[in-house]
Amino acid sequence: MKTLIPFILVLVFATGLSAQGEPDSVYERRAVEHLMALLNLKLSDFSFREDYTKIDSFRLRTISDLMRNTYGMIEFADRLGDNCRGGDLAEALKFMFDNLKKSQQVGRGRPDEPYAVLIETTGMNLYYNTLEFNRLLSKVHACFNELIIPAQKETFSGLSDRQMEFLVNEFREIILEDTADASRPVDEIDSLAKVEEEYLKEFVEFGTGIKKDRLLDAGMIAAVEILSEIDILFAEIESGEITISRILSDTAAIPRRTGIASYLGKAPGWKIGGTGNDYHKGDYYFIIDFGGDDRYDLSYDPYNPHPVVIIDLSGDDVYNAVTDFAIGSGCLSVGLLYDIEGDDTYNGGNFSCGSGYFGFGMLYDKSGYDTYRGDTHCQGAASFGIGLVMDMDGPDLYSAALFSQGFGLTEGFGMIADYGGADYYLSGNKYKENLGLAGDDARFLSLSQGFGYGLRPYLSGGIGAIADFEGNDIYISDIYGQASSYWWALGILYDERGMDRYLSHQYAQGAGIHMSLGILADQAGDDFYRGHGLMQGCGHDYGCGMALDRGGDDIYQSRGLSQGGGQANGFGVLINDRGDDAYFVIDTHNTQGYGNPRRDFGSIGLFIDMAGKDLYAGNGSDNSYWKTRSKWGGGMDWEFITPDSAVVEDNDSHEE
Repeated sequence: MKTLIPFILVLVFATGLSAQGEPDSVYERRAVEHLMALLNLKLSDFSFREDYTKIDSFRLRTISDLMRNTYGMIEFADRLGDNCRGGDLAEALKFMFDNLKKSQQVGRGRPDEPYAVLIETTGMNLYYNTLEFNRLLSKVHACFNELIIPAQKETFSGLSDRQMEFLVNEFREIILEDTADASRPVDEIDSLAKVEEEYLKEFVEFGTGIKKDRLLDAGMIAAVEILSEIDILFAEIESGEITISRILSDTAAIPRRTGIASYLGKAPGWKIGGTGNDYHKGDYYFIIDFGGDDRYDLSYDPYNPHPVVIIDLSGDDVYNAVTDFAIGSGCLSVGLLYDIEGDDTYNGGNFSCGSGYFGFGMLYDKSGYDTYRGDTHCQGAASFGIGLVMDMDGPDLYSAALFSQGFGLTEGFGMIADYGGADYYLSGNKYKENLGLAGDDARFLSLSQGFGYGLRPYLSGGIGAIADFEGNDIYISDIYGQASSYWWALGILYDERGMDRYLSHQYAQGAGIHMSLGILADQAGDDFYRGHGLMQGCGHDYGCGMALDRGGDDIYQSRGLSQGGGQANGFGVLINDRGDDAYFVIDTHNTQGYGNPRRDFGSIGLFIDMAGKDLYAGNGSDNSYWKTRSKWGGGMDWEFITPDSAVVEDNDSHEE
């Protein structure tokens, strides 16, 4: 089953490696290089050639670069954490935008400082007299008319009316699933698949004419500028400098024969709510509500794409998506929702709650115990755009069916950034998996929770990510989820602290499937990982999956092809830096450092534990090296990080 590597090599390579003050990434790299050397490999062997498949025009440069240097996923995950950690919206959006550059793209056509923009308002009369409120209204009006609408026209200027209808209808059908598929006969499913394939071929003919960068840049500028004005207004209300009653009662006298639609804040599709329990229903351009437990029944007409901004300053609110593309959804435009205070409920359907569909969609919630519900392409999901949920505080519930919770389709970057509280992420339980991936088990597709997806073989995929910075979180998915990906895509789950639980069935917890990349990076806390297989650092078919845990006493459970498993020319890596950990597997022939032989060069599987007193049921054992019966597979449990060099974890990493 396993063979010990001669101990003399251990003495040569493993002694004297600790040093004070070096980041974890230094030890991780040393350990990987050391184990690879024992397997007659070099770090440069973690590379895939881009010409294994035809290079399509939609491939992202970030994914191409990481496929050539798959070990670079660790550094990329660290940069994601660094850029999102402080909760700076502009910084997070810039990171997302910068990583949407296409492989063959030369310029982006955007200013170097996109947020330093002076926006002036012209052509509107003032209805309200309060300067502070007019400042916000004028900023929104200018963002609509001087930024977003011109950018929207430029983005789709090369498309015909028929092609615009295609985006609303046929391309949407490619993404959506039907529960009836579970009972359809095989020939009918094949027929539907052929129809969708024809849709893809048609899209490829004109999709490169979509200039999404112009619209995304406008959306980012608007998102940051409007948030700044909201913060100023809210702070002035909180300090008592101005009152809501004054804002709403202090209005101008309207001259005779002047239409009210020409006044700022009173245009069609604009609405101002008070401090009571208001009801907002319909397809709006702009809503601001100053308080109360409000209900929103929101709709959107994709045949008339337009910007949407909704601002709610306080109250326990309920948002309902009556149609697709509602609740912080940017469909062929920009959709922004800001909720500042309250325990809120977001009942989204498809393409909702931070969804960017050929556009920019964002849901920003500043505080409260919030509940997010949705079906498909929601909760930080993007296709040819940016989709973002930024939740700043409070324990939250995220529940969705498919393509959600940090999901990136072609030319899309979708992300949830959550900054406080013990959060619960649940995806799946609606659309049954009918391809037999799970054998005889009845399982459900998730394709969520830091999941990147491409439409094989025509469209390379995008980037999906969750960045969670606080709390004892629970992640539950089924088939495909939790830092996994499919077809030239990238999935990331970055969790900074807390005692977290990762539960999934297959293709999860750091899995790259079919020329794709996935990394789960947990920074601290006593964590629990459980699943069936193809997970916990698994790469399949020219894919690379990595599972990295840097601190805490962790438990890993799985059946097979996991914990550092490579299959069909895939690379799988599990690295655990510190803690007294326990590893359990059932199938020892393809786990804990396994790389099976396949095609021309085989596969790579690495298992590395660098500190602590560890327990094994499988191939490994504490303070030892082993090589599995595979092409290039092995593991080691050795004190690469000694106690004097370990970073002392603060008490917050072990939360109650």
